[in-house]
Amino acid sequence: MPEIDAEKNEQPTQQEQQQENGEVHSDHPAANGKAIGILEGMDPETGNYIRPPPGVIIPKIVEPQEDSEKDEDGHKARKKKLGSNYIPAQLDPNQLTTGSDGGKKLKRGWSKRVISTISNKSRQDEDEEEEDDGANNCIFGNQIRFTIMIISTLCLSSILSNILTFNFTFICMAGDKPENFSNMTEAQWLAAGYNPDLDYSSAQRSALFMAVAVGALLAVFPLTVALNKFGSRSVFGILGYVSAISTYLIPISANTGFVAMLIMRIIQGVGFSACLPVMGSITSHWSTLKQNGIFIAILSSFLQIAPIFTMPISGELCTSELGWPAVYYLHGTVSVVLFTLFILYHRNSPNKHPLMQRKEISKVLFGKGSIYSGPGRQKKSRKVPYAAMYRDKAIWAILVAAFGNFMGTQLSLQFMPTYINKVLFLPIEQTGMASAISPIIMFFIKLIAGQSSDRITFISDEMKLRIYNCLSMGLMGTFFIILALLDPVNQKSLCLVVLIMSTCILGFNSGGFFKSSQMVSRQHSHFTLANISFLNCVCMLLVPLLNEVIAPENTPETWAIVLWIHGIILLATNAFFCVLASAKPGSWTMDSWKHNDRGGAGRVKRNKIAPAPDVKQIDTTAPELH
Repeated sequence: MPEIDAEKNEQPTQQEQQQENGEVHSDHPAANGKAIGILEGMDPETGNYIRPPPGVIIPKIVEPQEDSEKDEDGHKARKKKLGSNYIPAQLDPNQLTTGSDGGKKLKRGWSKRVISTISNKSRQDEDEEEEDDGANNCIFGNQIRFTIMIISTLCLSSILSNILTFNFTFICMAGDKPENFSNMTEAQWLAAGYNPDLDYSSAQRSALFMAVAVGALLAVFPLTVALNKFGSRSVFGILGYVSAISTYLIPISANTGFVAMLIMRIIQGVGFSACLPVMGSITSHWSTLKQNGIFIAILSSFLQIAPIFTMPISGELCTSELGWPAVYYLHGTVSVVLFTLFILYHRNSPNKHPLMQRKEISKVLFGKGSIYSGPGRQKKSRKVPYAAMYRDKAIWAILVAAFGNFMGTQLSLQFMPTYINKVLFLPIEQTGMASAISPIIMFFIKLIAGQSSDRITFISDEMKLRIYNCLSMGLMGTFFIILALLDPVNQKSLCLVVLIMSTCILGFNSGGFFKSSQMVSRQHSHFTLANISFLNCVCMLLVPLLNEVIAPENTPETWAIVLWIHGIILLATNAFFCVLASAKPGSWTMDSWKHNDRGGAGRVKRNKIAPAPDVKQIDTTAPELH
C-alpha cells in the first residue's frame, strides 16, 4: 500500500478544509450518494454528515499500476473492464465534459435543467449522466440559493407594497376640498377634482388601516399550518395572486363604497400574513448555517424595499394625469409578474431544484440532520413542539423584542407620510421622496448588519445579538424621544433628519432578535416567525388605534405624546431582550427530541456525528459512479 501511505501524508489541511466545506470526494464510502440513496457525505443510518476524527485522513483511491497506463490502449482496456462507469482516477469528474463534445454537453445539460425548472420537474428527475457535470451546467454556478433568496425578497416586497399603496394614496384620493364646498353642486365638485365619498373620516381611515391587520390575524396560523404541510411554493404563490387581484380591485371598490374597500383591505392582509413565516421557511431550508445572517438581512429587507418602490411612485402617479388608480394597477401587474416567476423557479427544498448541484446541496444541508436525515428521516419527528417552545425564555425574549420592534416599524410604515405631510407640511411630491430616503438607507444598513454579524468572530454570538438589537431598537426609541422634544414648526429640517435616522437605524435588527429566532428555533423557525407575524398584526391594529385616540387631528402636541409612548416601548422591550437573549438552539430542536403517541415529548439518546470508517476497511478500488 505505498500509494495510500503517500496520499495520507499529503496536505491533510486541504482534505479537512474540503470536508468542512461540504465537499466529499467520490471515493469516500459515504460520498457516492447514488450508490446508497442519500446525499454525499451523509451517514446512511442517521442522515448526519460524516466527519473524520482528528488526525485521520481518508485516503484517495489509487488505481492499480497495470490500469494506470496513460496510453490510449490502456484507457480502452480499463473502460472495457468497468463499462460506462469508468472514470480515470486522476481526473476531476467535473472536468469530464471537455473536448469537442464537452461544450455541447454542458449546453444541453444547462438547457435541460432550465426546461425542467419551468416545467415543474424536481432534481430527482434529472438524467443521471448529467448529474455531476459541475457548476458549469448552470449560469449561476453553485449560487442557486441566492437566486431563490432574491426572487423571494422581491415577492415579499410586492406583498407589502400592495398594502402600502393606500397608506399614501389616501392623501390624494379625494382631491383638494374647495373652500366653498357647501355652496357647490355634485357636478361642480367633480369638475374641481374633489370626491367627498373618498374623503374618509379619521375613524374610516383608521378602520382601513386596521383592516389589513384583521385579515392577517385571521389567516396567520392557518396559513402557517398550510405552509408546513404544502410548502412555500404553492402557499405563497397563491397568496401572491390573491394580493394582486385585491390590489387591482381597490379602485373599483373605492368607487363602489366604503364596505367594499374595507373587504379588499382585509384580503390584502391575508396575503401579508404569510410573509414572515415564508421568510423563516426559506432561511431554514435554503441558507447554510454560516449564512443565516445575510439571508435574514436580505429577506427582511422587504420592509424597506417596499416603501422605496411604492412611496416615490405613488407620489408621481397621484399628481400625474393617470391619477391615483394607476398606483394600484401598476402594483397589481408587478405582483403577477413576480409571483409567476416565483412559482416557476422556486422549490420547497434545495434537493428538489433541477439547477442545484450536489456541491451546493451539501453546503446548504450541512449540519441540518434534523431536517434532512436520509434513510433515517422517518425516525425524526417534524412536529412542532409547541409547549416546549413557549416554555423557553429565549423564545419570549424574541417575542417581546418583536412587539417593540413592530410598534416602531408600523408607526414608520403607516404614518411617516402622514407626519411629513400633516405635521411638517411638506407637499405630496416631496412627501413621497422623503418617505423613501430612510428605507434606502435602512436597506444598506441591513446588508452591513447581516454580513458583519456572520463574519465577526471575536465577539460571542449572544453579545452580538445584544449589541445589534441595542443599535436598532435602543437607538430608534432614543430618536423618537428626541423627535418628541423638537419643535416641528421652527425646526422642520431637524425633525425630518431625526425622523429618517430613527427609521433607518432599525436595519440593525437583522443581527438582533431576527437572527436569534433562527439560531434558537432552527428547523421550527417558521413557527417562531408565525408568532412574530402575529405580533406584527397586533401592532398593525394597535398603532392606528393609538393614533386615532391620541392624535386624530395630527397636531404637533399630540404627535409628541405618540412618539414618547413608542420610544418608551422600544427601550423597555429592548432591555428585556438583552437580559434573556440566547444564541444557542433550543433543546427541542435537536435530533434527540421526539413526540410520543400521546402528543407529549420525550428525550432519547442523541445521534452523534458519525466518525469516518477505519482506514483499513476502505476499499481502494475505484468506486462505480452512476
